Amino acid sequence: MINIIRYIKVFVFLFFLFFLFCMIPQIFAATIIKHNLSASQNDDSLNYELAVLKLVLDKSKNKYGSYELVKSIKMSQSRAFQELDRKNAEVNVIASMSSIDREKSAKAIRICLFKGLLGVRIPIVLKSDKDKLENVTTLKELTALSAGQVFDWPDTTVLESNKINVQTTTAYLNLFPMLVAKRFDIFPLGALEVYPIAKDRENEFNITVIDKWAIAYPTGYYFFVNKKDKNLESRIKDGFKIALQDGSFQSVFDKYNKKFLEISHLNTRKIFYLKNPILPKTTKFDDKNLWHPLIWEGFAKK
Repeated sequence: MINIIRYIKVFVFLFFLFFLFCMIPQIFAATIIKHNLSASQNDDSLNYELAVLKLVLDKSKNKYGSYELVKSIKMSQSRAFQELDRKNAEVNVIASMSSIDREKSAKAIRICLFKGLLGVRIPIVLKSDKDKLENVTTLKELTALSAGQVFDWPDTTVLESNKINVQTTTAYLNLFPMLVAKRFDIFPLGALEVYPIAKDRENEFNITVIDKWAIAYPTGYYFFVNKKDKNLESRIKDGFKIALQDGSFQSVFDKYNKKFLEISHLNTRKIFYLKNPILPKTTKFDDKNLWHPLIWEGFAKK
């Protein structure tokens, strides 16, 4: 009887060891994080978004463990939000401009990657039209122009709601030949992305950038996750908290964006402030650590 009990104990112990051995890969496996930051129109902005994601994941590694980033298949912004809500989705974190609908369908991590500056839009124009378009000085003159945008960009709705005629397309790269064909007058892009984009295509499409004015509307550009993915939500929030406190977020922001911020000379431009009807009402611009001065000075009290 004693031997039987001993054998049972040995069997239970061996079974426990076997179970533990089987669980080790799962316990120590890296968390797979699938992102859509490989499908942007601009490598500089794309690399920055990816650098910020890596930063906040690294900062939270001690608490949440290792991770592995995987690029998703290429998809539109609207498709990415639909995919984010699916079980076994192709993507579980995306970066995008905010809107009421987007914050209803997904969880926004409300630390703006670009400090609000993607809401400051500097137009790309044809070189042959630049002198004429530089002389836009009133909102009435601005609303007489037509703009080109991608159909599912929130900017499209914002511009249209401010009485600006918008010509749309399903693909970002279509906008350049459409501009050449004079389907619209201006192609507004974020202040931190417009210069590398225009430079890359300057000779091919004979385009340039407006120097004297810009459009600005309040918006946030956030990481979004599935509302049920509380672990990833907490991890990104905790990583941001550390990165903001130790200054590493500002360092990464400056590394990728400082040169473009300097050449955009926003402080000398005339700024046309527009309303954003799709901005969630709970968005606050009064934290100077999270927003560029142009944003919190322009929108904190509005």
